[in-house]
Amino acid sequence: MKPTTIRKRFFSVLNDAEQNLQDFVNKPGSDMTRHRLCTFTDTINATLCFTMNRTNTELFNFFGIRNKPIPSKSAFTQQRKKINSEFFPYLLNSFNKALPFTKTYKGFHLVAVDGSDINLPTNNKDFVYRIKQARSDNYFFQMHLNALYDICENRYVTAVTQPRPEMNESKAFCQMVDQCSLPDNTIFIADRGYICLNTVAHLINNNKFFLIRAKAPSSSGSFLKNLLVDNVESDMEFTVGVTRSKKNIRHCTLNKFKIVKNKRLFEPIAPGDTKTIYSMNIRCSCIKLSNGEYEYLVSNLPKDKFSVNDLGELYWKRWSIETSFRRLKYALSLVYLHSVNRDLIIQEVFAKLIMYNFSSLLHTFATLERSKSEKVKKLKYEYKVSFDDVIPIARELIKRPIKNDIVKALLLRHLTAIKVTKSSARRVRSQTVKPLNNRA
Repeated sequence: MKPTTIRKRFFSVLNDAEQNLQDFVNKPGSDMTRHRLCTFTDTINATLCFTMNRTNTELFNFFGIRNKPIPSKSAFTQQRKKINSEFFPYLLNSFNKALPFTKTYKGFHLVAVDGSDINLPTNNKDFVYRIKQARSDNYFFQMHLNALYDICENRYVTAVTQPRPEMNESKAFCQMVDQCSLPDNTIFIADRGYICLNTVAHLINNNKFFLIRAKAPSSSGSFLKNLLVDNVESDMEFTVGVTRSKKNIRHCTLNKFKIVKNKRLFEPIAPGDTKTIYSMNIRCSCIKLSNGEYEYLVSNLPKDKFSVNDLGELYWKRWSIETSFRRLKYALSLVYLHSVNRDLIIQEVFAKLIMYNFSSLLHTFATLERSKSEKVKKLKYEYKVSFDDVIPIARELIKRPIKNDIVKALLLRHLTAIKVTKSSARRVRSQTVKPLNNRA
């Protein structure tokens, strides 16, 4: 799809939202009704184009290039506060509908599920996002972002934010599955933090395919306890009975059981119901990796379509969402927030997701154009279009229309070598928020 078409589809969605403006402001009939230097559309687009600079610099870069009067930081912030919490998620979902997901893997859409922490500026009046440090009396503030990411399209589907102290990845997973309308041939691929009895039951009841990694059976609180044996390659299908009372085990023919505590959430069985037995069919696999370690996967994928090796490959593909989080935070500057207000920060989070999708569509266009014009000349390395260098071009395309030929030339100027490097241990380093008074 050409860049002008991508831009046209995006602004079509934005213009439709502006026609129904009263659905997306905090005070219908009052907010966004007066003529201001910063219109509704300009407020949205300026937020989408945020980088790592101070807010005044961001406003100059956005309005100055278009020869428009530059609003003050205070006026711009007041305009942002008038937009309600539903708009940016709506814009993300509507933009995705305008450019549907069509790419599949063996006839299935692949959607990765994962989360990432976002460091927030200090606000001593905030007790929701506050976390106490382990070895001191100091506090820090974090938000947890849960997201669905289409692996084949390299685009975000939807997302849910949670205060880090109240983080519940299983609950967020179920919420995202309910709020997005993905086709039946979609496989949800998730890491260990998302597996629990309620998540599996919720996916099965909604006729969704899933592949979720689990802890080793001997680990504390493992989903696979009493189902698989540690460090033995296997691929087995079970019918597992779930109940809230141990007494039910005596009167049932099933060999595999799970007991759910009365206070724990399990949607198919209400708290206090000690008679119901919920049965679910699952597939549990243990795969030996090349480094000698074992990986445990829980799914409901049919054996005749997906072998054990296929399951391992599918889970390996999930890593692309980790790469997307790195681009989201650093290439798109999500670590540089422009407000202390938590609602405005959530706006910025969804704005980055939208810009990521916009950039990904341009990157796909550039990759296809490069494959058409690729020369036979042999080089030391293979080259690909640099995603990080697509992002500034995407911002410029939001600010003003640019001809397809010019965008194509700009996109194909920035290539990066594909180098095969040895795998190494993942380096985990502590991070902190970039303060508002310290911008590069």
